[in-house]
Amino acid sequence: MGAVYEARQEPLERRVALKTLHPEFAANNDALARFFNEAKVLSRLEHPSIVSVSDFGNAADGTTYLVMEYLRGQSLGGRLRQVVERGERLPLVTVLQIGFQIADVLAVAHAQHIVHRDIKPDNVMLITDAVAPGGERVKLLDFGIAKLTREKDRGGVRTASQAVMGTPSYMSPEQCAGAGGVDAKTDVYALGCVLYEMLAGRPPYVGEGAGQLIGMHLFQSPTPLLELAPKTPPTIAEIVHRFLTKEKAERPSMSVAADELGKLLAKHTSSASVLRSRPIAQTGSDAAAAPALPSPVSTLGRSQGQMGTGVNRQALWFTAGVLVTVGVGWGFVVRTGTPSKRASQTAQSSPVAPQRAEVIPAPAASVTTATQPQLITWRIESEPSRSTILDADGKVQGLTPFSSTTRAESGEVVLHVHHDGYRDAQVKLSRDRDASERVTLESLPAAIVKRAAPKSVVRLPATSSPPRQAAQPAQTAQPAQTAQPAPAVPAKINQYDL
Repeated sequence: MGAVYEARQEPLERRVALKTLHPEFAANNDALARFFNEAKVLSRLEHPSIVSVSDFGNAADGTTYLVMEYLRGQSLGGRLRQVVERGERLPLVTVLQIGFQIADVLAVAHAQHIVHRDIKPDNVMLITDAVAPGGERVKLLDFGIAKLTREKDRGGVRTASQAVMGTPSYMSPEQCAGAGGVDAKTDVYALGCVLYEMLAGRPPYVGEGAGQLIGMHLFQSPTPLLELAPKTPPTIAEIVHRFLTKEKAERPSMSVAADELGKLLAKHTSSASVLRSRPIAQTGSDAAAAPALPSPVSTLGRSQGQMGTGVNRQALWFTAGVLVTVGVGWGFVVRTGTPSKRASQTAQSSPVAPQRAEVIPAPAASVTTATQPQLITWRIESEPSRSTILDADGKVQGLTPFSSTTRAESGEVVLHVHHDGYRDAQVKLSRDRDASERVTLESLPAAIVKRAAPKSVVRLPATSSPPRQAAQPAQTAQPAQTAQPAPAVPAKINQYDL
């Protein structure tokens, strides 16, 4: 649908990625709306693992353009192709690090009512970042077919319920059946496909064309992961297959998926915990939850309009006060124990200096208590297992055996345990302490068990052609120009010198 150029932004003299829409698509109102919808989505998702957008619009000659962060790195798809060519597999820890980051950032997107719909290795970039797990940060690309689930956010973009959109190797069953049933669970399924490929060296389904792949997603079970990757720990294989469940109601939410992958990552890296993205405070009635991960230095810097990370000023002042108190006490000990007056002055005037923090004795524990919230863990098992856990609003939280870690608060929460053919049960959990519950569900009399409605069968034509898709970047030096002739583009588009 377009071409992507490396460009220099004047007068800042910085490199950016300039995406243009081919004229034949720019004349299509739906394609144009989707193009600008991508800019809207990227501007709204303030997260270091989302490629940032700094500008978009129409040039004087009518060329439609989108200016994005220039990334220095490698796609996950390219990494996997290199590994497979060598007859190797990605290390398990690397798989968990990448999978956790994808799940974490998608959970942020889902919290803001955005479904990506095209998660695949070629839309995941890996860039060097010293503070990210494993020294590499995931960057999600291509929100061109993202679905905004709130009506007021759609901006005129509509997808017919029978339309099939996505990449066939990574499409969920509901996505294969049409866009009408697609929600956030479709990204969970696609993440399962990506995890499967990272572990096994190939996607869960391999076919000769889009029609065959769609039929496999709809009606076939994937080859058990342990047959293709026998060294995979069974717990990880079980999670991947749970993501690939054909019934979307039985898949976990993306937030639960991120929690589970984070716990596995902590276990296999001997870490105390793995931090999740946290929402920051925003103003306005339409403000949505945004992340608060420490953002690395971008190739574009702050001048492109990225929002900074939110800071809790009250907590900051409280922590500073604790440090000042500890610093004053330490200075008093130094002054009374030694003749060095300079040491006590330094301790009082620079209470947060790193060298003082390193030698503070036991009172430092109070700082940890003040800045680190207490976490609690709930565990629920059931008989029969794989029962659905729902909250008071009926939202699916996961399947049993169920585990969730959250911040301690006051009050109680009521969760419902559901399994077809059994009477629902309630579990009351206190928000201020750990809990472990086991529930035995009572089977319903056969006379009142409703028969499941037969599922509609989607019959595929004998010769099915792949759906029309947006052009994906090839792995050559200049993908857009080899895919099709580039349109005539002026030497300059506003202040972006090609």
